[in-house]
Amino acid sequence: MRFQTLASGSTGNCSVILAGKGNDRVTVGLDCGIAQRTARQYAESVGASMTSLDAVLLTHCHSDHSANIVPVAARAKAPLYAGEGALGLNRRTSWSELQRRKVEYRAIADRGSFEVGPLRITPIQVPHDAEPTFGFLFEADGQRCAYFTDLGRTEVLQQNGLLDGVDTLILESNHDVQMLAQGPYPSILKQRVGGDLGHLSNDQTRELLAAAAPTSLKQLVLAHLSLKNNHPELALEAAAAGLRARGLHDVAVAVAPARGPLRESP
Repeated sequence: MRFQTLASGSTGNCSVILAGKGNDRVTVGLDCGIAQRTARQYAESVGASMTSLDAVLLTHCHSDHSANIVPVAARAKAPLYAGEGALGLNRRTSWSELQRRKVEYRAIADRGSFEVGPLRITPIQVPHDAEPTFGFLFEADGQRCAYFTDLGRTEVLQQNGLLDGVDTLILESNHDVQMLAQGPYPSILKQRVGGDLGHLSNDQTRELLAAAAPTSLKQLVLAHLSLKNNHPELALEAAAAGLRARGLHDVAVAVAPARGPLRESP
């Protein structure tokens, strides 16, 4: 199984997951808040195809994740898996648009696992100011991968050994608290980003890793970094501190680019 980020951040998000072999091989798209042509080019550069997807997943309704999700599903003739509250909020993701483009919709719910070929997918609802917002667990080929961005608190990730057995973790590390406080955002946006329904700070990510990073972890990808309120070096430093506190010293850590594939992705 391979999880490949293609874009990550407030300017647009898109990823693909590849699993299985031979006739059982599947490719799943996750979010598309960037231009379709750009997504196709990025996917092709890492050996994937956005036009041959077996399924498309949507984390939540915000446009940096959902803007082109319906056209992507339509072009690939793939079912769209999303929470009921994530669709129908604007023209691009309206029910009439799904019908017009002949996109098959399949509802997802918290902890409601389903399979796409050999890939088992489990949605996990997380606290964010878009209802509902999901992260995902992926299991295939003897591997376990987790994707969690766009959440303001981490307690859900520490429940019931949720991350146990995960070897690849894509985790939000959105902002540096001091940079956000001193940055260019208006006060109301600063409160939103830093609030309980906003985005994880570097400090929150460090604390989560120190408390709950699984001993199975081999690769950590820091995602959804703010271009204005964070620096990759700060995020990497905080994550490294969290992993050290957990006693994990052999984890490969990388930052997902805002645009373009993460070449070091497994």
